[in-house]
Amino acid sequence: MHILFVTRKYPPSKGGMETAAHDLYTTLAANKNNAVTLIKWGGANKLLPVVYPWLLVQALIAGFKNKPDVIYLQDGLMAPLGSILKLFLRRPTLMTIHGKEATYGNPLYKLIVPPFITRQNAVVAVSRDTQETIQRAFPGVKPLLIFNGITDSYYKPGKRNVQLSVIATAAGVDMEELRSRRLVLTHGRLVRRKGVLWFVDTVLPELIKTDPTVLYLVSGAGKDREVIEAAITDHNLGDYVKILGKVSDVTRDALYNVVDIFLMPNIPVANDMEGMGLVALEAASCGTTVIASNLEGIPDAIVDGKNGVLVKPGDVQAYTETIHRELQQRSLNPEAVREYTLTHYAWGERVQEYEAVMKQLVS
Repeated sequence: MHILFVTRKYPPSKGGMETAAHDLYTTLAANKNNAVTLIKWGGANKLLPVVYPWLLVQALIAGFKNKPDVIYLQDGLMAPLGSILKLFLRRPTLMTIHGKEATYGNPLYKLIVPPFITRQNAVVAVSRDTQETIQRAFPGVKPLLIFNGITDSYYKPGKRNVQLSVIATAAGVDMEELRSRRLVLTHGRLVRRKGVLWFVDTVLPELIKTDPTVLYLVSGAGKDREVIEAAITDHNLGDYVKILGKVSDVTRDALYNVVDIFLMPNIPVANDMEGMGLVALEAASCGTTVIASNLEGIPDAIVDGKNGVLVKPGDVQAYTETIHRELQQRSLNPEAVREYTLTHYAWGERVQEYEAVMKQLVS
């Protein structure tokens, strides 16, 4: 099967969609029965008005040259491009929607993109909540459900002192100080729905009353950074929160493997949603305790009592008590967390589901 794989989200740019695109492509291409032509953009979104037509031209050239059996589009914003490719190449299209494509409120986006989403031959949703959101947003579209996957590339056993040293450098904290602290991590884009501002504003001040050894590490960049830093100042939390900004893959992996808790304190935000929560899977694949909001697509990544603990979103008391309890004695065995995550979310199985859909479209 020859697949034309088109994506605007790809490394070296960082994010959940970029990781999913890379892992899906590499796993598809690893199957010797597939020939996969990759048309990608791995740079800044602000250049998309220029990049979009460039992607279209490159995809058309590759399509006419290689004559693919099926065209794969990695997110909903590619829908207009997909319809053009479908028209000229006369091949079926398969598109993945990650969540926000079905809720984005920009008027220009709503005018242009949704009509083309309904014209694709098949649509995949990455979680049950995303599937339901697509059905509400685009009547007539019947999305298939295929979860995002995980590769076993984040687990780094041993070398704790080395990993702590990496974190100490990134956080600007002395090694001895770091060893004495309970480390809680959030990794991802600093936007409102991720809940970092809410957590710093409401939960952390209560949490440090019961455990002043907590150190909250926040890695990632985004438009909420300034307001998060203002909240840290307002609550006098400079000794309890460190904003790391964008971190290297080495630092990310050290954080995943060393911290006591990986935290995903998402809150509901209008016209924005968490499609699945790939970073929580990445942390869980290392056996790390994951505490996350029981919200939107997150429960399809973190299953309560299996590879993490789910908490009611926005519940200050529940978050405070759950974190305190897990810091005292974790409720889930690290090996069991890791095994469950890798068994249920391996990309190999997810790719087989994608291939089955593609074969059906071709036939």
